[in-house]
Amino acid sequence: MKTQPRSRSEWKPTFAALGRDTSVELYNAELFARILQYERLRADRLNSPISLVSVRIISASGSEEFSEALKVLSARVRSTDMIGRLDDVRIAVLLPSTDLRGAVEFAESVMAVLPAVCGPVEVSTHPDAPEPTELNRLNGSDPSGSRLPAEQEAHGCVERVIRGESFENTFVRPTPNWKRTLDLVGSGGGLLFSAPIFAVIAVYIKLVSPGPVFYTQARVGQGAREFRFIKFRTMHVNNDESYHTQHAAQFIRSNGTMEKLDEHDPRIYFGGRLLRLLCIDELPQLYNVLRGEMSLVGPRPCIPYEAAEYQRWHRHRFSILPGLTGLWQVSGKNKLSFAEMIRLDIQYEKTMSLGVDLTIILRTIPTIVGLLLEAVGRRLSVRKRPPLDSGENGTHGTPPESSEAGKQAEW
Repeated sequence: MKTQPRSRSEWKPTFAALGRDTSVELYNAELFARILQYERLRADRLNSPISLVSVRIISASGSEEFSEALKVLSARVRSTDMIGRLDDVRIAVLLPSTDLRGAVEFAESVMAVLPAVCGPVEVSTHPDAPEPTELNRLNGSDPSGSRLPAEQEAHGCVERVIRGESFENTFVRPTPNWKRTLDLVGSGGGLLFSAPIFAVIAVYIKLVSPGPVFYTQARVGQGAREFRFIKFRTMHVNNDESYHTQHAAQFIRSNGTMEKLDEHDPRIYFGGRLLRLLCIDELPQLYNVLRGEMSLVGPRPCIPYEAAEYQRWHRHRFSILPGLTGLWQVSGKNKLSFAEMIRLDIQYEKTMSLGVDLTIILRTIPTIVGLLLEAVGRRLSVRKRPPLDSGENGTHGTPPESSEAGKQAEW
């Protein structure tokens, strides 16, 4: 007989039996991490806030100070809240359905009686969109910018209740050793092997388009942290990003396909489309892989203004390093919808292994060849079409130079 999945109310006692340290009454780090992941998924589905309040215990586990801190936390939690270890020196309280204001109030009540041997209380909230009033309180000022009264500062809000790291970082998955080894070997060997190609491309870019050889841009990586993404420049310099910003917002909100706007973009210099189609412009990202900002395989890093449009469940793709290639790229790429791309990224995170990575890398070259053949086919098809009448607003498919189509950013 097929068993039904357990509800949270059913499996919580199981975790309590297997994962609690009965002497201190808290979840161990491994099981608490699983609970955090589950509660995050539940909060995202219900579109409700969730907060985490953590305390750094200076004294060792089992000490009188440690027991006192745990006692203070236990006395203030609700039946739906959970206490567990984040690591060897931090205890955390998970507060479901609690926004930043409620988390700060809880943290202040804890700090008012917590022993001085404990470090500051850190507050993180998901989604990470802090309320200005609460940020000002944590910074020791009211909404107008003036300092809070001395008695309020003495209460502990300023000195001992602080903003913790982004809630996204709580769910960051450590990069396995096998994956980092593959990245170092692949990126180092790739950079050496492609050095002659780099030289040829650099000379070509300088000949056809004045400006720098490389194009750098802020991208969102693991833990939603930004890094500088590098590629060969394939467009003329000094371009306006406004059109691509609108395009990105449109395909994210409408769940459209991930089509690039390369076909008739007048700002791509001669030969730039071929570099983009063959993904040669992406080769400098081997340097990002070598630095540990990217991996050979993983989700493609998005632009910050794209991340700003993400729904909460979309952000689960930030739990691992972004990659040069990935499951989405070899599963249909621009033919897939935005939601399908996100689901494939999340699927990869759950099934990541050495075998999966090697398979994706091997499938990447045939995928690029297929895209090239499709592009050639489209070009031949367009050439066979009869010209449009003069009353059809000019030649087929060519956007006006002054229109917004001439404003795409490097993408």
